[in-house]
Amino acid sequence: MQGIRVSIDRIVIDFTNVYWSFFNPFRQRLSHYLNASFYVLDKGFRYHIQVNDKEHYLHISYQLVYAKRSRKHTLRIECHPDSLIHFKSWLMQMKRVCQDILFVRCDVAFDIPLPLSELFTLSLTGRNMHNEKGTRYSNERHQRQVAGYCRIYDKKLELKEKHGEIINGELTRFEIVYAPKEKIPLHLLVQYPPLFNRYYLCAHLTSSEQLKSKLQPRVKGLMNGELEQSQVTGYYRRQIEDEMRKRSILDFDNVAAEQWENVITLPCAILGGVVSKVPIA
Repeated sequence: MQGIRVSIDRIVIDFTNVYWSFFNPFRQRLSHYLNASFYVLDKGFRYHIQVNDKEHYLHISYQLVYAKRSRKHTLRIECHPDSLIHFKSWLMQMKRVCQDILFVRCDVAFDIPLPLSELFTLSLTGRNMHNEKGTRYSNERHQRQVAGYCRIYDKKLELKEKHGEIINGELTRFEIVYAPKEKIPLHLLVQYPPLFNRYYLCAHLTSSEQLKSKLQPRVKGLMNGELEQSQVTGYYRRQIEDEMRKRSILDFDNVAAEQWENVITLPCAILGGVVSKVPIA
């Protein structure tokens, strides 16, 4: 496949060893100047701050519920990469008082200049691909923070309905959660592009008529949402995968690697101040 553009959305970053003596007055200032909301939960992170300023948002979490009693804890932020610039003055305050800045996860988006109706998608790891209101998902929505969770949808239609933006040509977005097993120091993130080929197969299919007759209804059902992947036996899934690999497919790993540096330079530069391309010995 040609013309694929990669971007990131909803990035999550940890600032380690931030003292309570900083966090408490910091959240009070956010409430005063940006009308931020503050609430407390009894699972995950205990303290939460939600900031909405025009089209930008910033979610801040502090102190894991199960953490031992201490004067310092992890402070986590979640936002769209574009919002990092908008909130830079506030983020710099966090940067000055933390020990390390670590990448936790982000949504990696592959924008494909083809209609959703011509893209066959298959989970290779046992996740159940299913369709909901025209969007294809792997697993359930409450699992959207899990590594490899994905959704595939008509980006052209979304731009029109939500933003009134009309674009030429077709556009489908294949969005996958990148959450490495170990958190990565932000300045080293450029060295760790995501690897998604092991999770999914995405092939360009304009017609199913050339497929074996027994595969045609199953492929059509998976593509139009009438079938969930769990409703197709492993025997037929393997046959379908073999047939799809004969067609034009999206090489997630190579496409991501080619564009990864450009994609993550902004958050790395804003929060870390440096991008290190030299592997650690």
